Amino acid sequence: MRIDPGRINPLSKLDLQTRLIVGFLIATCLTGFVAALVGIWTINKSTMDEVQNRVRQDINTAKLIYNYTLERMASLIQFSAEGSDLYEALGDGKKQRLENLNGLIRHVQVIQTSGEHPFLDMLSVIDMNGKVLYRAANPKINGDDMLWDPVVRKCIETRAPQASTELIPIEKIIRENPSLAERVTIEIVKTPKSIEMEEKQLSEGMVMQAAYPIMDKKQKLLGVLIGGVLLSRDRSIVDKVRETIYHDEKYQGREIGVATIFQGGVRIATNVMTTENKRAIGTTLSKEVYQRVIQEGKDWVGRAFVVNEWYITTYTPLYNSDRKLIGILYTGILEAKYRDIMWKMIWIILGITTLGMIIAFIISLRMGNTIIKRIRILKKATEAIASGNLDYRLSPDKISGFDMLDEAFNDMSKSLKDRDERLQKAHEQLTRSEKLTALGGMAAGVAHEINNPLGGILLYGNLVLEDIPENGATRENMKKIIHQTNRCKNIVQGLLDFARTPTGDMLPLQINDVVRTALNLVKDQALFHGIEVETHFAENLPEVNGDPSRLEQVFLNLFINAADAMKEKGGRLGITTSSIVDRVKVIITDTGKGIDQAHLPHIFEPFFTTKDPGQGTGLGLSIAYGVIKRHNGFIDAESAPGKGTTFIISLPSCAAGGSGNGTSRDFPAA
Repeated sequence: MRIDPGRINPLSKLDLQTRLIVGFLIATCLTGFVAALVGIWTINKSTMDEVQNRVRQDINTAKLIYNYTLERMASLIQFSAEGSDLYEALGDGKKQRLENLNGLIRHVQVIQTSGEHPFLDMLSVIDMNGKVLYRAANPKINGDDMLWDPVVRKCIETRAPQASTELIPIEKIIRENPSLAERVTIEIVKTPKSIEMEEKQLSEGMVMQAAYPIMDKKQKLLGVLIGGVLLSRDRSIVDKVRETIYHDEKYQGREIGVATIFQGGVRIATNVMTTENKRAIGTTLSKEVYQRVIQEGKDWVGRAFVVNEWYITTYTPLYNSDRKLIGILYTGILEAKYRDIMWKMIWIILGITTLGMIIAFIISLRMGNTIIKRIRILKKATEAIASGNLDYRLSPDKISGFDMLDEAFNDMSKSLKDRDERLQKAHEQLTRSEKLTALGGMAAGVAHEINNPLGGILLYGNLVLEDIPENGATRENMKKIIHQTNRCKNIVQGLLDFARTPTGDMLPLQINDVVRTALNLVKDQALFHGIEVETHFAENLPEVNGDPSRLEQVFLNLFINAADAMKEKGGRLGITTSSIVDRVKVIITDTGKGIDQAHLPHIFEPFFTTKDPGQGTGLGLSIAYGVIKRHNGFIDAESAPGKGTTFIISLPSCAAGGSGNGTSRDFPAA
């Protein structure tokens, strides 16, 4: 099945600038999204961990307050048992002495205020057989058996103090203190997310109890003093916890921290408020907490829905003296405060992340535009190069960081220009070589055709001259004819020399020796007066195969031309020899008037000259070109008006196979 590439990569249809913008946008959005997600997760986790650690500490404090209350009550019972001479009252049977215990019973109205109270809800004196001798809160009822109470039973059995929290049937609580009937009656209230309970009302009350044995002076057990506090609707412990841990701090009119005592899964003492601003007595646990704490007997730490608010909570089980789970102690912190703090931090992070994304996108977009701008500049530069403007250069831009690319482009442009110039020069040299070769062939043919008639004219001219008397009128005219005929013959000989293969012996020679010989022939002549000759001969040059006389003729011609170009103002003649890659180079430079660029391509053509009429035949450089070419070498010239002229001669060394056999081979100037 053929797949459309456009469907695979829709970005491929967009231009580069749009793709860069889309890419930057995706990158910044993805980075911002990940950063925001990580930030939110970190804040949420750290906040929840911090709050959970706090509620763990809070429940420990609440347990200390709860146990302190139990210990304080046990101390009160002990003080009452030891300080009231109960053993004397039990010994002589005078119950009137027991009426002093009534002052330890608190009244119903006192329960409406929070705080610690050194008062009990119930207090009874039991004999050694478990019979009630006196009830401080209900003195009319006595004589019944109290061995059903595990605290009483264990105190009699062990003759040691006992303290624990127990579940006591409601009717027995009322028998201990009839005024507790209203407090102990708790209707179960159904709330959202709470457990379903079959009973509509609690049948037992949760009582914090302490018992102390009454002994005579001989340490004989006479009975037991037992007291208790009904926890149902008791505010003292839960409010003490809230005051101690949370300092009654409020958030938006609601208490930050709350505490609760559960009997089973029902709230019997709490400062959690309902929507009607009443204490949530009778409300039940949520299903998750009930299963964890009541059914599994484990602590719960975490987020929980309490009545009508979410709290970060801790629940811990409460046990009776037989290690049976009877209730729960709870502390919680209002989640709303920390949730609002968390959301505030989340919005701050989102704001910072969004701002960072915008800034990053702007920076990325600016960088992208910079890249696009430089690409457009490069495109313009390549178009300029393609149109033939090899002098086009990019200005280095170190600020944008593209200076390395600009430098590479400029190097490429320079290299292209250098190569183009070399190719153009090689093309010109090749064209010139082909042209001069054709001219040489033509010149040789013309010279041969003209040479024979000229020989006949010269022969018969001399014969006629011999027959003319010395004082004859035509004798001078005949001499002029013979002179001009000889001049034509010399010109023809020059043409033959231009086209002819060297006829001398081709021997290995040192080019430095040939140049010195030619230079010594002319440097002392009047033509070289006022001209400074400067030579730089390289040592240990490889030998070349050549005809010394022909090569001397070439160098003599070049030296004389250089001197003639500098005859008016003088100057400097420079001669340099060197070797490069199996070739020997001779560079001859003058500081004369130079050659016009329009004339430079024609200087090696026969009869072409820039000298005044009658000052030369125009064959000198063409003959030099022919000689060098027949030596498998190459000669080239560089010049500009007013800047002198440089001739470059390149000859193959013997090691490179420079045999000088006359084969036409073109070599570019080195």
